[in-house]
This record gives sequence, structure tokens and C-alpha cells, in this order.
Amino acid sequence: MERLRTAAGALRRGERGFTLVELLLAATMGLVVVGGAVTIFIGAIRSEPRVAGEVASIQQARVAMERLTRELRQGLDVPTATASQLEIITYVNEASCDGAPSSTKIPCRVTYTCAAGACSRVVAQPDGTAPGGSTQVINGLASDDVFSYGTSASTQAATCDGASATSPVFVCVSLQIAGSGDPIVLSDGVVLRNPAEEES
Repeated sequence: MERLRTAAGALRRGERGFTLVELLLAATMGLVVVGGAVTIFIGAIRSEPRVAGEVASIQQARVAMERLTRELRQGLDVPTATASQLEIITYVNEASCDGAPSSTKIPCRVTYTCAAGACSRVVAQPDGTAPGGSTQVINGLASDDVFSYGTSASTQAATCDGASATSPVFVCVSLQIAGSGDPIVLSDGVVLRNPAEEES
């Protein structure tokens, strides 16, 4: 019987548990870690619509930039050239200027006007008559100064050195998309097609 008591006492000494203070400290540390993880998760969920909106704006700007540069590369003349407005005589895939889509290309006057953080596009006859409806091509811009121009261009270097030009041969397009931080900038430059070279 004495041996049994001695063995039971040894077992009790070997079965040491945690004290109440140790349990409270471990529970507090666990709550801090879980609280931090929940805060990060909630922050990510709350910022998702803003990030998705910025991604959509960037994609819209890429599409607008592609359309602008394509029309500039096909361009024949630039009647109006300011920082916020560009008129270009270019080829469009339409049956008539501002008409139904077509597989053939005809020359029309396309005007891009940027104001109040958005750019719109209007197609008219080459002489500027009979303009069609205005179509918004991009919004959410941080600056309406989208276009700049150069009067000389070569295959090695072409620079845009002014907000307007009388006879530009090089057009720079810079779309600054407003975001939560600094604006995201998409830029491209295009040498205009020379009609005199086409005819020869």
C-alpha cells in the first residue's frame, strides 16, 4: 500500500500542468494574432473594389491608347493640335463618316476632346461638316492635357516639344489615370503618315 501511495505521488509530480497566468498569457497572444489577421483580411476586402476600379480604368486607357495611335498612324493631316484637343483626318472602317461599320476604310475627320477628366471622340466629314454623336472613349483622367506635338521626326529620335503645333509630324499621347496614389501614366508617340510619300 505504501508503494502505491509513493507511485501515485510520483505521478502527480510528473503531471505538471499550466498555471492560470500561463493560460491567460497564451490566450491573449492568440487573440492578438487572430485580430491582426482579421484586420488584414478586412482591409484587403475593403480595398478590392478600389483596386478593381483602377484596373478597369487602366484597361480602358489601354484600349483608348490603342485606338488613338492606330488612327494617328493612318492619319493624313492634323488640322487642330492643342493639349486637350486633337483633330485628325484619318481612315475609319465605316460606310460613311459616322455611319455604319464597314470593312472598307474611308477618310474622315476624327476629333478627340479631353475635358473634366474624360476624352470624347466625334467623327465628321473630312471638311468638318456633319459631325456625328460624341462617344466617350476614356474617363478618370488626372489631367486633360493629353496631346503634345513635334514638328520634326526621324527614325532615330522624335520628340514632342510643344502643347500645340501648326504642322505637327509627330504626336505624343499621355493618359494620366487618377488613382489612389500618384497617377498611372500611359504614353506613346506616333509619326504621322506623309501623304506626299503615299502618292509617289
